[in-house]
Amino acid sequence: MANKRVSLVRKCKTPQGWKRYPALMSANGKVKTDAVTVRGVEMTYPIGHYELGSYVGSKRVWTRVSGNATDALAALKLAQKRANAVVIAGDAGVKVVSDPTRLALREAAPRFVQAALGRKSMEAAEIYQRTLEDFLATCSKVYADELTNDDVLKWHAKMRGAGLSDRTVHNRHASLRAFILSLGLDVKTIAGKAPRFEKTLPEIYEPAELEVFFASLTREYDQNFFDLLLTTGLREREAMHLEWIDIKHARSTLHVRSKPRFKHKIKDAEEREMPLTADLAERLKSYRGGHSEDRLVFGRLGGKVDEPDGHLLRRLKGLVRDAGLNCGSCKGCISKHRECEKWFLHKFRATYITTLLRNGLDLRTVMKLSGHSDLESVMRYLRPAEGAEVQQKVNAIKWR
Repeated sequence: MANKRVSLVRKCKTPQGWKRYPALMSANGKVKTDAVTVRGVEMTYPIGHYELGSYVGSKRVWTRVSGNATDALAALKLAQKRANAVVIAGDAGVKVVSDPTRLALREAAPRFVQAALGRKSMEAAEIYQRTLEDFLATCSKVYADELTNDDVLKWHAKMRGAGLSDRTVHNRHASLRAFILSLGLDVKTIAGKAPRFEKTLPEIYEPAELEVFFASLTREYDQNFFDLLLTTGLREREAMHLEWIDIKHARSTLHVRSKPRFKHKIKDAEEREMPLTADLAERLKSYRGGHSEDRLVFGRLGGKVDEPDGHLLRRLKGLVRDAGLNCGSCKGCISKHRECEKWFLHKFRATYITTLLRNGLDLRTVMKLSGHSDLESVMRYLRPAEGAEVQQKVNAIKWR
């Protein structure tokens, strides 16, 4: 049967680099999370994703599967059913051919992503690819003209079942809507209205918890790295790929730019120069004295120092746990890893932007420093009901 021509693998990050290994099935027929078979031995690699292996003619192709082990198993079974249907039809003397007059979804999707790459919209292309892979893993339709609103609603339900927020569902719906529109279909009928979500203020760290956190840090690497996030608002990948040549000690500034060597492209393709606090600039200058041979400012600890560290979030979670700063009530805290959901890297960026606005910097300056492409994005961080000055003015009003 054709099942042998469809396989499930996990592309995972190993000490030797990215490798594909067969996904490991448990005795009850389920996929074991993060587990693979390496030369007959069970291994676990938490960083990676699942892929379906199949053939187009004699060529082996790989299709990424979004989601967890359960999603991967569902995608495998669906792919096997389709492959078997083709074989059964062939055995019955029925030739299965694609209709050249109809638009196949799995052919249109990569072209849509490629069009975004052609416009040099790298971030949009990445979001489109992730969205369409996830949608097509749920949708059983082959041709664009078969799509209905039920397919979209089923996808929404799957995302919510996976624990994605209403905001994430809304954003991914917008990406799918753009794809449907590009197909020339009735986007209002098929996509419908975007799911609503409650707009919330970005979460920020409070001074008291930051004071405890920084006082708990014992390594110079951690002190400098998290101070950099707090006082520059760099995005995670911008900080990961920061090199010593980007820091100008004479002017106490750092230069944010793309790094083709690491295949890192900055958001909105706009470079920017940012001021460093005098304290951090001095500490980085001293820190470089012991790392003069390194190219990256914050390379991997315990590994290749000139390789970006992809475990910074995990590092933060561990430091927070060790400092006794876990909230103790979120899902992350009560899990076996005890990784608090209240602490995450982007929260430093939100704290940076909010702090600038609270201290009187104008919106346009904050937009340039934070690397946003529009003022509306920055205005999300305005917190009009907070701040000592606002509190004083409210208290001074004669309410009765």
